[in-house]
Amino acid sequence: MPLRRLSLLALPLALALPFVLSACGEKSEPTGAGVRLYPVSVHDADGQVVTLRAKPKAIAVAGGASAELASALGLAATRVGTGSGQLDLGLISKLKPQLILVGSGIDKIAVRKARALGPAAYVVPDQTLDGIEQALSDVSLLTGVPVRGRMERKQLFEGRESVRTALATAKPVRVFIDLGRFTTASDSSFIGSLIREAGGIDVAGPDAQEGPFPLQRLRRLRPEVLLISTHSPLTLVKLRHKPATRWLPAVRSGRLVRVDLRLLGPGPDAVSGLRELAAALHPDAFS
Repeated sequence: MPLRRLSLLALPLALALPFVLSACGEKSEPTGAGVRLYPVSVHDADGQVVTLRAKPKAIAVAGGASAELASALGLAATRVGTGSGQLDLGLISKLKPQLILVGSGIDKIAVRKARALGPAAYVVPDQTLDGIEQALSDVSLLTGVPVRGRMERKQLFEGRESVRTALATAKPVRVFIDLGRFTTASDSSFIGSLIREAGGIDVAGPDAQEGPFPLQRLRRLRPEVLLISTHSPLTLVKLRHKPATRWLPAVRSGRLVRVDLRLLGPGPDAVSGLRELAAALHPDAFS
């Protein structure tokens, strides 16, 4: 993936208009002592303009990626997600945060209701590592910590670049990831994007549905590697015993690879999961 180059732009002290960052290209990040950081506006994952006129004194988060972003940037934040894609509007009303960071999976109606209570709401572009890089830039500007954001983006970029370098001559392998009982992730999900960046092809494609993936279809897709959780009860012995799975190329060759699924969730720390995944798919490239 191409590196989005960042440039610094010195803004005159008298400049009072907000600057806007687009999700498809980062603009300058003011860092000089005499530069006004606010007002500041960015575009979120839904294309909404999110504007703050002063540094937020209270921040709320909902969704794993949002909490990870706040932690990476050293921000004190209160969770207001219910764990079911909803927001605790009563808690938001009580806390009165100036900014809420919400994952893309949070119900859109709930986000609109939260905005109606007064705070700015930023929907995190959490479907790819490119999106996480963009979110680090956006959120660090919204919260007045642009230098911390630049440092975190640099660390994320360097981790991704090391994987890209290692896989420069590697041939992509066909992968199926089992999240439990043969449920899986589509190639358009965050995990699917990590598999792609780690030198794999997610055979589930873009149409993976909820529930177990049809094993008859999986046989036709012929995955070369089966990725399973470190806590999965599946073993090669069990897979070779079942008629539905014994003829899968991954099972016949013994390429059953265990990965820590906690490292594959959206957030800045996912670069560690990316490296683990790449090393599992292409062990020779990392030996």
